[in-house]
Amino acid sequence: MHPQLAVALALASAVCYALSAVLQEREASRQQAGGLALVARLARRRGWWAAIGATGVGALLHLAAVGAGPLVVVQPIGVSTLVIALLIGSRLSRRRVPARSWAGVACVLTGLPAVLAAVPHEALHTPSTGGGAVGYWPVAAVLTAVVALALATALVLGALRRPHVAGIAYAASAAVCFGFTSATAKTIWLGHLDVRRIAVGLVVVGVGTVLAQHAYRDGGLGAPLAVLTLLDPFTAGAVGMLVIGEPFGTTPITLALGVAGGLATSVGVGLLSARPVVADPEPPAGPPGEPVPAPAGGAPT
Repeated sequence: MHPQLAVALALASAVCYALSAVLQEREASRQQAGGLALVARLARRRGWWAAIGATGVGALLHLAAVGAGPLVVVQPIGVSTLVIALLIGSRLSRRRVPARSWAGVACVLTGLPAVLAAVPHEALHTPSTGGGAVGYWPVAAVLTAVVALALATALVLGALRRPHVAGIAYAASAAVCFGFTSATAKTIWLGHLDVRRIAVGLVVVGVGTVLAQHAYRDGGLGAPLAVLTLLDPFTAGAVGMLVIGEPFGTTPITLALGVAGGLATSVGVGLLSARPVVADPEPPAGPPGEPVPAPAGGAPT
């Protein structure tokens, strides 16, 4: 083990993931299309492909970090992605980050490590021959229903003109897709080679990518990224327990901390989704008692 190298690689991975999130949010927020049309338009933009490339590099660095050091060191560092993304987004847009968003970040940074500590990270040294209590396909069916419910919720919230909350629902559905893809890849790595599983993994990661773009388009940067950071490993860990038979590996104290961390993270997501992550400049105020001047070219009110 090389803990110092693991920390450096984990930080580099967090920077790549943060840059990817910022670029995806910037590109997606400029589009009005939905569904596959949104991805089709994004695919014609170099900035979006740079984001995809940054994600790939971040994933490779994360794998290298896991190989160089224990997950208990690497995993919490990944939470810094949210702070780094806010700083990069603020720098690129040349606008300050609202105080409410920083409060949300503080809640997320406090809560996420506690939640992740309650998530199983490593399989048994010798994989269980019997596997988990539930088969792969029943779990896939349940998670499909969860994604469908989250997507329906996002569509309803969008129709009600609540885009920031819809963005959270999109992010939740995308996170479930990404977590399930990670778990599927792990089952294949452990010897459950199945063409159907490979096909499902490819389809699900594609669906997750589409949903993530909708999350960034409607919800901004902070809240969707926090939800993705939380639910992705949680979903993968849950599938690992149910399908592969990974140990839960938590004590009552750790579980209690995980619940408390989940509550803190939920508060943070609420603060981040209450308004855009990057504050819009306030309009100039006129003298007391006088109306604010109309924008250039606009009619006075």
